Amino acid sequence: MKQIIFDCDNTFGVENCDVDDGLALLYLLGSSEARIHGVTVTYGNHKLKTVYETTCGMLKDLGRTDIPIKRGGGRAGDYKSEAAEYLAEMAARFCGELSILATGSLTNLQGAYERDARFFENVKEIVLMGGITEPLVFSK
Repeated sequence: MKQIIFDCDNTFGVENCDVDDGLALLYLLGSSEARIHGVTVTYGNHKLKTVYETTCGMLKDLGRTDIPIKRGGGRAGDYKSEAAEYLAEMAARFCGELSILATGSLTNLQGAYERDARFFENVKEIVLMGGITEPLVFSK
């Protein structure tokens, strides 16, 4: 079973916004191969407040208030957040086992790395899904 944190900018149900994050969350919730330890939210498809409220409402409607939701970065460069702290703590706790599915801005991942320089070494894998239209450059 995959141990997962879903890092997203979910706007499922918000008028004129993308539904991809919400569909991914529904898929994860329905999968017998995934254990979701938490959802971390960030800006992207909409402002952080909207993304957070949308995600809280969605999990409440689905009867999954047992899954923690952590607020993350609200804008580019906003790296200190409860989401970043949570990601770093969970990566250390589940060292080598935790998968992160990131569908929003990567602000929370940067924040987790700034909190713990071993963050990327501690996670098993990071799966990125999004509408990026420019080249990505990765470096440790």
